[in-house]
Amino acid sequence: MTGSRLSESPFPAISLSSADKNELQGVVKTILDANFDRYLHFSDVDSNAWKLIKDKDGMQVYSNRPRRQHPHTIQLDELQSLLCVGSVPGTLDDMMHSVQEAAIGVMDPSINDANDTVLLRIKAATALDPFATVVVKWMELDVRRRSMGFIQNRDYVYVEATGIKYLPSGEPMGYHVMHSVGIPQAHNLPGRVRSELSTCSFFLQKNNTLSVYSMAILEPMSDRVRQFVVPRFLKILQSTFKPISVGKVKKFAQTMGKRYSELDKRRPLHSDQKCVTCTKRVGRLAKLASRHNSCMVCSGSICTACKIEKKQKLVSSDLKVSTKKVAFCFSCLTDVMTSNDSQFSFAEDSDGDMELHRPVYHSVWSSRLPSWSSTKTSESSIDFSSTR
Repeated sequence: MTGSRLSESPFPAISLSSADKNELQGVVKTILDANFDRYLHFSDVDSNAWKLIKDKDGMQVYSNRPRRQHPHTIQLDELQSLLCVGSVPGTLDDMMHSVQEAAIGVMDPSINDANDTVLLRIKAATALDPFATVVVKWMELDVRRRSMGFIQNRDYVYVEATGIKYLPSGEPMGYHVMHSVGIPQAHNLPGRVRSELSTCSFFLQKNNTLSVYSMAILEPMSDRVRQFVVPRFLKILQSTFKPISVGKVKKFAQTMGKRYSELDKRRPLHSDQKCVTCTKRVGRLAKLASRHNSCMVCSGSICTACKIEKKQKLVSSDLKVSTKKVAFCFSCLTDVMTSNDSQFSFAEDSDGDMELHRPVYHSVWSSRLPSWSSTKTSESSIDFSSTR
């Protein structure tokens, strides 16, 4: 793996019986309930049990202090535990959109050390439960390249779930669970070490910020392996804790999979096209590449100077994920960053195409520029064998 991630499964098509699917959902409930009880009794980080290893963007990451039987020995069979606590700006809805997006296979494009794919969808979101998702996934961590070939890549087969749980007080709290499971069809792959993980994260709204609590457990590993595996894994885990402004852009970008192929049909056919941002006439060569020089939101033409390009993961109806460069105009990008869901949303029209619903469009020259701002207890081990 050389920096690009596969979007196709390395296994034949996987199917499970209804009983097996129910059992996997039971595994999720067991992990969720156990961690929920821990969360309710959590008050502060015990410095005797946890060592701070990272403090960035309002999040603190701790590693469990290893137990020592003798002054100079560490038990190699001890699970690697990680605790992430802190707060990030935004709303619970936006956080859950980001987490759910990651669960269905849209990994942050900036993560170049991992590849994941959905093997099987068990439960999909509904109108009544919009954040409920349960899938079986495979993920590979690229540590071989980083270790100059001395350590083999790690891969994982696990059940991943997102949803909303309620505190005894009635407050809604988002959750995100990942837990290794044994799927016979997802056999071991050559050149990889099949590994195990268990994570559970909770997100609670507090005024304009979200309180984050995340417990992650990895299988035992040597110090040499740990120095390559843990940073890669943490990068993936923390990608869901990014400032919500990033998640908000992704939230509307995930609707672009179908729109990407529809854009040419919706483009105005007249030749006198002007840039929707600066009103300059769009050059003839730019019009030939209309898809790449049209805003993915409003379909308006954009000149090269005004075009804002972003790499996005686009998800098709069959869960295939592809990375494409998409273009936005300044006005649409700022609208989604500064508007709430009632002001800016997508819906399907009568033909099944994605249709934009928002206040009447204004060019950057006829509206006020928006202001941009940014803000920057001892835990028991989980027995993997009991749920595999």
